[in-house]
Amino acid sequence: MDKDTKLVRLQKLQDKYISQLPDKLNALEMMWKEAIHDRDISALPALRRQLHNLAGSAGTFGYSAVSIEARNLEELLRSTTTVDALTSDDEMKISDALQRMVCLIDNDPDEKYENIVYANDETAAVTEFDRLIYVLEGDELLAKDILTQLHYYDYEVEIFSTVKQSMEAIKLRVPSAMIIDIQLSEGELVGPGFALLFNELSEKNVPSIIISSRDDWQTRLSAVRANASSYLTKPIDFNDLLERIDLLTMVQTPDPYRVLIIDDMVVLAEHYAAVLAGADMKVEVVSDINNLLEVLSGFKPELILMDVHMPQCSGLEVARIIRQKDEFLSVPIVFLSTEADPLKHLTAMELGGDDFLQKPIKDEQLVVAVRSRAQRFRNLRSHMHCDGLTGLLNHVTIKNQLITEISRAHRQQHPLTFAMIDLDTFKDINDTYGHPVGDRVIKSVARMLVKRLRKTDIIGRYGGEEFAVILPETSLNMAKSILDAIRQSFSQTIQQSNAGQFTTTFSVGIARLEAHSSINTIIDAADKALYEAKSSGRNNIQVS
Repeated sequence: MDKDTKLVRLQKLQDKYISQLPDKLNALEMMWKEAIHDRDISALPALRRQLHNLAGSAGTFGYSAVSIEARNLEELLRSTTTVDALTSDDEMKISDALQRMVCLIDNDPDEKYENIVYANDETAAVTEFDRLIYVLEGDELLAKDILTQLHYYDYEVEIFSTVKQSMEAIKLRVPSAMIIDIQLSEGELVGPGFALLFNELSEKNVPSIIISSRDDWQTRLSAVRANASSYLTKPIDFNDLLERIDLLTMVQTPDPYRVLIIDDMVVLAEHYAAVLAGADMKVEVVSDINNLLEVLSGFKPELILMDVHMPQCSGLEVARIIRQKDEFLSVPIVFLSTEADPLKHLTAMELGGDDFLQKPIKDEQLVVAVRSRAQRFRNLRSHMHCDGLTGLLNHVTIKNQLITEISRAHRQQHPLTFAMIDLDTFKDINDTYGHPVGDRVIKSVARMLVKRLRKTDIIGRYGGEEFAVILPETSLNMAKSILDAIRQSFSQTIQQSNAGQFTTTFSVGIARLEAHSSINTIIDAADKALYEAKSSGRNNIQVS
C-alpha cells in the first residue's frame, strides 16, 4: 500500500467519524435526559461508558476540545453512584457541557491528515542473501579453492586474475561483494586501489574483503584507505571468510510486527490499524470479544493493544484470560484508555498489562510506543527460542514447531519429512583441535543448512552436535535428495585449525509422517535411521 493510498484511508476514517459525531452527541443528550427524567440507577454506567469512548476517540480524530469536555464529564460521573446523588449544580454542569460539545463539532477538526508515519528500517529482519561474488586473485589454485568453498554454500562466484578482466565483467553485472588480493600481476597494492577507484566511480557501493600473505602496518593501512570491509591473511580460514561474506551480502527486507487491536469502538480501532499499517505493521482488529481466542491462535500477535473499558467485559478481564494461555504469557499487552488515575494504571499492570497509554494519543506516539515494545518482545523471544551459538531454533522450539507442522500436514493432507543430522566423530574433533574449533564446525553445519535448504524448511539445533530439520510438503525421496546433496558438499568443505586444515562429515536419519503419525514416533524413527547411518560407516543417509 503506497503513501497516497494509506493517506486516503486515514482521511476516509476521519470523515466517517465526523459524520457519526452528531448522532453520538444526540444519543448522549438523550441518555442524559432519560436519566434525569426516570432517575434510573442503571443509566449512569452506560452514560459514563459512552463519555469514555468519546473522550478517547474525539481527540484522535481532531476534536481535542470535545475530548476534554467528555473526559471531565466522565470524571464527574465516576464519583457518583446514583442520579439522585447529583446536585442541581452538577446537573447544570453536565447539561451545559453536552451543549458545548454540540457547538464544538460545528468547527473544523484541529487537523486533517497530511502526513503518515513510515516504518523504521531498524525493524527489518534478514530474510535472504544476494549471492554474486567476484574474486580477484592471481593465484589460480587459491582462486579455485575460494570458488569451490563458496559454491558449497550456494554463492555464485566468478574469478579474475587481473583488474582489466574485473572491470569488463562489472560493466555487465555488479557483484554483491568482492574478494581482492592486495597484490596482483599489475603490481603491489593494485587490489586496494582498484576497490577504491571502483566505488568512487560507481553508483552502487560494493563491499570488499582484502586478502594478503602480508600482515604488516602498511598493507593493512592501504586496505583501510580503500574502505575495505575486512582484511584476511593467508592461509585463508574459509569459515571466517564465509561469516564475513554472509554479513556483507545480507539483504534487509521488512518483517512486519504483528499487532492485535481489541476495541469495541470500530472506527477508532480502524484508525489505529490504519496508522500502524502505515508504519508497515501487520494489524488485526477484534471488536467482538467472543472471537478473540480464535484470532489469537491464528494471528499470533507480537503486541496486543486494547481499551480498558468495554461493554462485554473489562480489558483487565480480557488480559487475565489471555494470560491463561501459555503461548501468550510473554506477549506485551498495552492498555489504551482515558483513565488518568495512576493507581488504576498500576492495577492494570498487576492484572497482566505491560504498559498504559492515555487516550487520545498522537499517531506518531502510538507508532513509537508499539514499535519499541514489539521490538523488545521480538528480541526476548529470539533469546528464548534460538540457540546462542548457531542462531537456529533451540531444542524445545524445534519440537514445538514439529508439533505445529504435523498438525498442519494432517489437516491439509500434505506430506512431511523429518530429519536428524549428527556430526561424525565430533568428540575426536574437540579432542584434537579444541572446543573453539568444534564450535566453528557446528556453526559451519548450521550455515550450510540455512543456505542450502528452502525458506519453508525449519532448522533447529537439537543438542550438542545434533540438528533437526522439518521439511513441510516434501516427499521422502525429495528430502533424501536435498539432504544428500548437502551432506556431500559439507564433506568437502575445509575446516581450519591451528594444526592445519581438515574436513569432516555428518550422517542423516530421515522419517516421513505418513508412516509415523505423531511427534514421538517420527522423532524415534528418524533417530533410529540416524543410528543405522552411523553403524553403517557414517557419512551417509538412512531412511526409516
